[in-house]
Amino acid sequence: MTKKVLRPLCDKIGRERVDQVIRLFYEKLRRDSQLSPFFAHIRDFDTHERKIADFWWIAMGGRLEAPPQVDMVGLHAPMDIKAADLDRWLALFRDTLDEVLEPELADQWHTMALGIGARLRQTLQP
Repeated sequence: MTKKVLRPLCDKIGRERVDQVIRLFYEKLRRDSQLSPFFAHIRDFDTHERKIADFWWIAMGGRLEAPPQVDMVGLHAPMDIKAADLDRWLALFRDTLDEVLEPELADQWHTMALGIGARLRQTLQP
């Protein structure tokens, strides 16, 4: 009997492509007229993107020597994000995933993003 080995999503995608997705996604966010104002206060995008890539790496089962402590919902809740903004964010993220990853991996990562989006949606103002 062959033993099946489960591989975490981080191993399937690889760190280089996680970084690529985040870099491309933030390029899109900064150009997007609806979403760019939410990121205007960020002065050091390299550090921000690295922190977000680290967050996703850990969420996918990866390990880091010094993992970031990121409360995605807590950080975004006070930003006056509306449902339409969140929908746009998720659509841009999906587009980015589809550009970089094969469909199965894009679907798996997108499912994770939808989970975070659902938790954030609960904190949104009407």
